[in-house]
Amino acid sequence: MPSYQLRDTTTRQLLARDLADYATAEAALDRIDDELEHDLAANGEGAGRIRLRLDVERVTDGTAEAVGHHVLLLGVDDHTDPLPAL
Repeated sequence: MPSYQLRDTTTRQLLARDLADYATAEAALDRIDDELEHDLAANGEGAGRIRLRLDVERVTDGTAEAVGHHVLLLGVDDHTDPLPAL
């Protein structure tokens, strides 16, 4: 039975492994995003400081295959739309 893992595309560092399914991998991505945003805020980092790409890999019989990726933009402030809704 396959499992899933998350890997930082740039450093190739494995961030999470032995995840049961793709939905669990998505939840792990959300947790990583929240933790990094919290760390940025605690360190007083400004907007747009970090861009991180993470691959979701399916592992079957010891072989990893990329099946998706996510780009996290950390520390980016949400801006309100300057145009009024119609």
